[in-house]
Amino acid sequence: MTKVLEGVRVLEVASWTFVPAAGAVLADWGADVLKIEHPVSGDPQRGLVSSGLVPGAGGVNHMMEGPNRGKRSVGLDIGHPDGLELLYRLAETSDVFLTSFLPAARQRLRIDLEHIRERNPDIVYVRGSGQECAVPRLRRAATTARPTGRGVGSPTCWAIPPRPSRRPSAPPSVT
Repeated sequence: MTKVLEGVRVLEVASWTFVPAAGAVLADWGADVLKIEHPVSGDPQRGLVSSGLVPGAGGVNHMMEGPNRGKRSVGLDIGHPDGLELLYRLAETSDVFLTSFLPAARQRLRIDLEHIRERNPDIVYVRGSGQECAVPRLRRAATTARPTGRGVGSPTCWAIPPRPSRRPSAPPSVT
């Protein structure tokens, strides 16, 4: 496969499947993806095999391996000021920030768009949710698309490019 994203640095603060699967595809295409997990609990999906909720082939958690293939992972407590500062330092040198955290958690942890862009105004900020964007459902967690009594709860992902003011006002002239 051609590594069209070689040289692109992706910082991922996400769990379960939907957004991590997006990070895995970026890694497949050559991006350097660094997944941030809590240093004690990690991605909740890690415990599915050890808890007995999901059968593992020889102890392998395929539900964790698939959406996290090709990534590096580091345990970092972003709820602690020192851990958050390290995350911000990583964001300063990243091209893309991926998150599956809900709005209230992003605000509480100070990892929402305005917080990350304070440190890197040019970063592409991507947030994904297992819910469509309709409020109040956007505030509820979901891990997959599923039919509901009110329609389909389809996963959504929003990529927010850098601020227009950071881009050149006009393309260079061609002569």
